[in-house]
Amino acid sequence: MNRTFKWIVDIYTNWRDDRIASLAAALAYYTLFALAPILLICITVAGAFLGEEAARHQIVTQISTIIGKQVALQVQDIIKNASIPTTAFYVQIVSIFILLFSASGIFSEIQAGLNIIWGVKANPNASRFSFITSRILSFAMVLISAFLLLISLVITSMLAALSSRLRYFVGVDIFSELLLSYFISFVVATFLFALMFKHLPDVKLKWNNVWVGALSTSLLFILGKIVIGFYLHHAHIANIFGAAGSLIILLIWIYYSAQIFFLGAEITKIYSTKKRITITPVRNAKQKSEK
Repeated sequence: MNRTFKWIVDIYTNWRDDRIASLAAALAYYTLFALAPILLICITVAGAFLGEEAARHQIVTQISTIIGKQVALQVQDIIKNASIPTTAFYVQIVSIFILLFSASGIFSEIQAGLNIIWGVKANPNASRFSFITSRILSFAMVLISAFLLLISLVITSMLAALSSRLRYFVGVDIFSELLLSYFISFVVATFLFALMFKHLPDVKLKWNNVWVGALSTSLLFILGKIVIGFYLHHAHIANIFGAAGSLIILLIWIYYSAQIFFLGAEITKIYSTKKRITITPVRNAKQKSEK
């Protein structure tokens, strides 16, 4: 009991000292502007396997389930208005590049937040090569995220298609299907969080350093999704803010999700500290205490 209480105190202390609320607010604001390119990339990747309309429908359905139908319709309009033009080939290439660059910016913002948590900063004397490498890593994270979303969407689609047969032949009820859906989300989210915790911050981490934080973050994310979704469904925020209600709801959901993510990063750091794991910056970074 004392050990659990000490963990909670350490998490709160680190959350307060690293100003996680402010980091989450900045990330939520940045995500709002990067939302269109991220969704378009995910739809493009998933659409290559599922079909563009099916991928768009699945994403909008997921958003509707989590946040609400009104926000889902708003997101649907964002996707429609930001579609890649079907004109000349070189215009499409330039549009895709701009989308990748815009979407990768959010991972650069996440990296900056993780560096604050780990107490490191980029070396101002670092070469341009390190900046390019960092940007390529962000590009890769965008594509990996889209690929993991594709896996989740494929499995969700299969479950939806087989749901009636499962209930008839195997006797699987709706509650079991819901649990299975949450389990799939948990597994996919765990892999994604582990990848980000390991590769985005400018510190050298091993895989066994990040799994505890990734699992904790996924669990908090699933629970938070239920709690935040319940709150947003019953808080009548859309009625309070009028026409901007859907945007405010989306911003609130992203903000609290960002807090959960950074909280998971704090758990990863505290776990590493308690296990006396030596954490060193990568070559092009240094501890904040160093001049």
